[in-house]
Amino acid sequence: MKLLRTLFLVLIFAACRPLLAPIPAMPTETLADPAHPPQCAYVWARQELPELSTQVQQAFDEAGMTGVTARAGAYGENCVDEKGNVVYFATLETDFYFTVKVVDLTDTENLGKLLEQILVLLDKFPPDQTPGPQPGYIAIAYQAGDDLLNLWFSVTAGEEARKLGLRGSALFDALYRKP
Repeated sequence: MKLLRTLFLVLIFAACRPLLAPIPAMPTETLADPAHPPQCAYVWARQELPELSTQVQQAFDEAGMTGVTARAGAYGENCVDEKGNVVYFATLETDFYFTVKVVDLTDTENLGKLLEQILVLLDKFPPDQTPGPQPGYIAIAYQAGDDLLNLWFSVTAGEEARKLGLRGSALFDALYRKP
């Protein structure tokens, strides 16, 4: 009963946490004794990937995309023990987050060209070479002054759109979910 109460409280607190808040460092996927794993309540969680974030940002800087800020984060589950302590984090996927400075949020041709450049550079970080067993998601926040336009799509959807040969505004339109 105590474990259920703890799990319920952890779920409530996790649900109240804003999505764009900084992701605290958590223990990684290391078990003290893999032969005797702890009893866990699993809770969805996110974890920063600072080393990968640095590599991705460096790739964008080297490509001359100075108006792009990049970071990577892992999405997965925290193993929470009966006392509410996080025992370890199990990575499910790697997600990529970008902020792209632009002049005009209505110029979908330009937004699509920038999107294509981002996807091409992300080819250097394929899902089978990033943490987690499955492809993750890509978040792009186009920023013009104080205004934002957000995209959120799976790595797989981005790959499929490019395989179809979509470019520019057609690529943007294929991956943008209108609110």
